[in-house]
Amino acid sequence: MVDSGHSLIERIAYSPRSGREYEVEASPISAMRAALDPTRFRAPQRVEFHLLLVVASGASTHMLDFTEHELGPRTVLWARPGQVQRWGDLSDLDATAVIFPAGVVDPATDALASVEQPSGPRFWRLDDAAWADVSALVSVLRTSHEAVGGCIRSEARRAASRHALEALLLRLAGTTTTQPVSAGSEAYLAFRDAVERDFAVEHNVAGYASRLGYSVRTLSRATRTATGASPKEVVDQRILLEAKRLLAHTELPVARVGASLGFSDPSNFTAWFTTRERLSPAAFRASL
Repeated sequence: MVDSGHSLIERIAYSPRSGREYEVEASPISAMRAALDPTRFRAPQRVEFHLLLVVASGASTHMLDFTEHELGPRTVLWARPGQVQRWGDLSDLDATAVIFPAGVVDPATDALASVEQPSGPRFWRLDDAAWADVSALVSVLRTSHEAVGGCIRSEARRAASRHALEALLLRLAGTTTTQPVSAGSEAYLAFRDAVERDFAVEHNVAGYASRLGYSVRTLSRATRTATGASPKEVVDQRILLEAKRLLAHTELPVARVGASLGFSDPSNFTAWFTTRERLSPAAFRASL
């Protein structure tokens, strides 16, 4: 097996407290800073869970897949599993970190809020009405997360926090102008998940269609309806994103980056990357 090199970007695993698996965690950023080694916040990280940063006051920046977001009062940032992030200075930030694993919300919420969509909405500046709703729901999540012992049974606490999370995600979705993926687009959702899992070993749309039991035409129609792009464009965009992550955040040689993404010939990878990015891999790395 080819070493993907992904481990060179620190992976932050989902690690809830014992007995609280698949619950929603909500706690102040200040508590997270106090509990962790400060060096954990300096290097790029690849999170393996959903992370919502809900900012009440203060200012900072947060890099998420090459976009630097300005955090301030009434802003919300959403990092999804697999995305690469880098923290800014957190000393002045009053914010809540809401953490939850993939698959915890129901399919309808997933579709309406683009929960498991890697390219889904990721940043909001909220008006007064939206902030009042969002902050109230975050307060419910924090209260539920802090409830330990006999006052609330674990099953009830888990259900309450999940429903509050779904309400929060749907409220954020209500402030977004982009169209969510159709709940009925099963072919596209299956294709999306397969690409996320196999993009480094399968580059051909026909290969995905065969594995998933759909025709290429069906995948093309479903993908264009959901994203406006062709299936091949979706595959290529995912490979390109990972190539850029590895070039930017690791010191892997260009040939190793290409090999980790399924290119056995370094020159083929360089030509493929240059066609899509208008820069060679080496030039892209040097431009950062």
